[in-house]
Amino acid sequence: MLSSNKHLTLLNRSLWATVFVFIIFSITFIFYIRSEKAIDQAYDQRYESHMLADMLRQSSDDLTRMVRTYVLTGDPIYKQHYQEILDIRNGIQPRPLHYEDIYWDLVLSDDKRPHQDSSQSVSLLELMRTAGYTPKEFAKLSEAKNHSDELTKIEFEAMRILESTTPTTNENRHLAIMMLHDARYHHAKHGIMKPIGDAHTMIDQRTLDTILTAKKTADFVRTVFIFFGFVLIWTLWRVRRTLYLIIGGSLHQLHSHIVKIGSGDLSSEIQIEKGLENSILGWLSETKNKLSYIDTERTKAQKDAQRLRDLYAVLSQCNQAIVRCTNESELFAQICQDAVEFGGMKMAWIGLADQETNELKAVAYAGEGTDYLDDLCISTDPANPSSHGPTGTTFREDCPFWCQDFAHGPATAQWHQRGAEFGWRASAAIPLHRNGVPIGVFSIYASETNAFDEAAQKLLIEMGTDIDYALNNFDRETLRIQLENQLLKLSQAIEQSSNAIVITDSRAKIEFVNTAFVKITGYTQAEAMGKNPRFLKSGKTPNAVYEEMWTCLTGGETWHGELTNRRKDGSEYIHSSNIAPVVDSDGRTSHYIAIEEDITERKRNEARIRYLANYDALTGLPNRRQMDDHLNYTMSLAKRNEGYFAVMFLDLDHFKNINDTLGHNFGDLLLIELSKRLIEALREEDTISRMGGDEFILLLPQTEGNGAAQVAQKLLDSISKPFLIEEHQLTVTASIGIALYPADGSTIETLTKNADAAMYRSKKEGRNDYNFFTEEMQKNSQRNLELGNALHTALERNEFYLVYQPQMCAENGKIIGAEALIRWEHPQFGSISPAEFIPIAEDNGTILSIGEWVLRTAVSQAAAWNQNGIDLIMAVNLSAVQFRHSSLPSLIMNILDEAKLAPKYLEIELTEGVAMYNPQDAIKIMNTLNEIGIRMSIDDFGTGYSSLSYLKKFKVYKLKIDQSFVRDITTNPED
Repeated sequence: MLSSNKHLTLLNRSLWATVFVFIIFSITFIFYIRSEKAIDQAYDQRYESHMLADMLRQSSDDLTRMVRTYVLTGDPIYKQHYQEILDIRNGIQPRPLHYEDIYWDLVLSDDKRPHQDSSQSVSLLELMRTAGYTPKEFAKLSEAKNHSDELTKIEFEAMRILESTTPTTNENRHLAIMMLHDARYHHAKHGIMKPIGDAHTMIDQRTLDTILTAKKTADFVRTVFIFFGFVLIWTLWRVRRTLYLIIGGSLHQLHSHIVKIGSGDLSSEIQIEKGLENSILGWLSETKNKLSYIDTERTKAQKDAQRLRDLYAVLSQCNQAIVRCTNESELFAQICQDAVEFGGMKMAWIGLADQETNELKAVAYAGEGTDYLDDLCISTDPANPSSHGPTGTTFREDCPFWCQDFAHGPATAQWHQRGAEFGWRASAAIPLHRNGVPIGVFSIYASETNAFDEAAQKLLIEMGTDIDYALNNFDRETLRIQLENQLLKLSQAIEQSSNAIVITDSRAKIEFVNTAFVKITGYTQAEAMGKNPRFLKSGKTPNAVYEEMWTCLTGGETWHGELTNRRKDGSEYIHSSNIAPVVDSDGRTSHYIAIEEDITERKRNEARIRYLANYDALTGLPNRRQMDDHLNYTMSLAKRNEGYFAVMFLDLDHFKNINDTLGHNFGDLLLIELSKRLIEALREEDTISRMGGDEFILLLPQTEGNGAAQVAQKLLDSISKPFLIEEHQLTVTASIGIALYPADGSTIETLTKNADAAMYRSKKEGRNDYNFFTEEMQKNSQRNLELGNALHTALERNEFYLVYQPQMCAENGKIIGAEALIRWEHPQFGSISPAEFIPIAEDNGTILSIGEWVLRTAVSQAAAWNQNGIDLIMAVNLSAVQFRHSSLPSLIMNILDEAKLAPKYLEIELTEGVAMYNPQDAIKIMNTLNEIGIRMSIDDFGTGYSSLSYLKKFKVYKLKIDQSFVRDITTNPED
């Protein structure tokens, strides 16, 4: 029997009991869920009740905001919003979706209108009536609604008063505003808010009572639910226990044993608990024992037949490997793999003898336990004990070694432990030979004892003989491949060489040319064969070079040189040639071989580099390096002969404007044409060099002051003539500075520096002129340098201060503003005029930090006056650099915010020239400052000759007219 009837009956009862308990458990769970839902519904009811009450309060607040805004602004849109909110609340208009969140949204004119909930209109009071409020709660909300209606009457009365006169008077507006803020209005407002607050309190109390009742019910149902949960667990345990007794163990054990038997694993024993012999597992154990006996007998018969098949398979695979493999490493690896894969061996490896260490080292292996080879040391020296094992003995005695019991044989005593770890029961070692000499051993390991009978030994010896044959073939094949590879490499090197290679016979008739020769010359191989290389001659190579070449070649020496030849298309090329004679076994020259490298491009680049090293790439004029050489030579010559010369610096006026307006390519073309004019205006012995950009330096040897002045005027006249470039007629001017040797300097550095200073004097004096260097320039240049250096630390040392010039009203003489004027008191130089240091600050970049300091200090002073009750407008002058800086508006706003000064108390003054430098950008900046609320004014108006068309676009507060325009306006009849 598989199990007793008692166990089956018990299982049936347990299952029915479990089903019954599960049904009761499910019913209690449903009741528990419903009680929890009652709590959630109470919370939802509370939320909806509060929301509707808040909508009533929100509508009252929005109505108040709309009517007050309408009374203050008079904008009818707010009255329209007021009526719209009132109509929605009273159900005259449909209620929009999510209306409780969008009251404020209605006042934004550019927003989309909210979608309507439906076409049906429902008043807020009707929504409250159906929302589940208690009678007391609804009475409170109705009371608030009635008070809200009373409040709207006051609000309508206020709007009526505002609209009673046209246009609206301030008295009406004030009366309407007071109606919306007096005690009566606030009392009516309180009559709305208090009932709503009472309703909120009643809603919270009602929700609390409902939740407490629902929680009591939920707690009771939860207790019943937990009780039946434990009962269900107990009944399930009874079912599991009964199944265990019927099966004789767990379902996992039953499944595991069935899977093992199904997969053929009959070795594991099935453990049966006492008293469960008649269970399912007991029956399975008996069945497994019978199958195990049958399988053992079958396996023994199969192994006997399989062993013979495996050995033949190994021999067959070995012969195939000998045919397929191309080298001994591949062959050795394949033989080891075949012995394991087809021969059923546990492990196979091949060791080769190392003549230096006298050891056998593994070169190929496969199978299990190859870790055994990692630290294996088998010596070929008879004096070493490790050479007495199967592998060492086979190599020393040059004969196979058969070990039928690896685990107990005396020859394998050193490796018994390792053999046991890897399951080796027998081994065989066969010697390998190359040309009859032992070179290594092929060792294999079987998983059974006595695995190598007489038939197996014959097959393995035959396999060793086949491997020896293959090794001899590999040597022959390796030698053949090496010779072929050498020839192939030589051929590829010649064909793939980037240099042309030409081979001729002893009479200089071409026998071979490579691909590079064809690419370089344009002649095909067929066209070149049999010809003398002289057919490439261009006539540019001197005959002496050919004579030198043949002298070297006929003397048996290699010749190296450069030849100029002609291609098939007629173009010339230069190549570097190495030509050598080829001598035969008798010592006679049989061939000549030439290796030629095309160096045409390299020669061209070298010439270009030499040119660029001394000349300007754009204009072709000498560059600064060549000019320095000329200057040094001219000065050394002048010093020796007590001579003289002039150095000029020439710079185009407003060249940057040309680049910015017409583009840099146009500017380059202008410089090229200018260079041509300058060369034409100079003598042959004069030197002109482009320094970069639009600056040029000229060297006039043997030229004194008058001569230099004549040359300078000649240059200015030539430059001032119109240029015609790309259909544009353009007139430019230049400024020139002149320094004379030896009067203005005894070194190149001094002369060039002084000429540069004189050129800048020409710039300052109106341009299109020349100036000689004077000592005054040196002094001014030195002072400018000292002031420029001092400006970098003047702010840190608090050397600047502001004075404030009052601005008076012409009508009543009252002070209406002040102009902040910067002053600089230097400890060494004393008081320095702004007219002197401001241009220097603009040049060296310190004007931005100085200008920010002036703005910050003046605004702080204006804020201090403002706090003391003195409302004056502070005027601050801006430099051109400051005004054109992109961060000016944000900087001014930050300074005003820090000082807490309103923008209307700040006035920015610009000179007319600054405003007209770039009118479009100036308009943008002025518009930005005007939008902020900052006043703009233009100083010295009339001195910059500004265009009135631009002036009317400037948003300026006032014009400060230069006194030269108004000084004699009352007395001069021409004014």
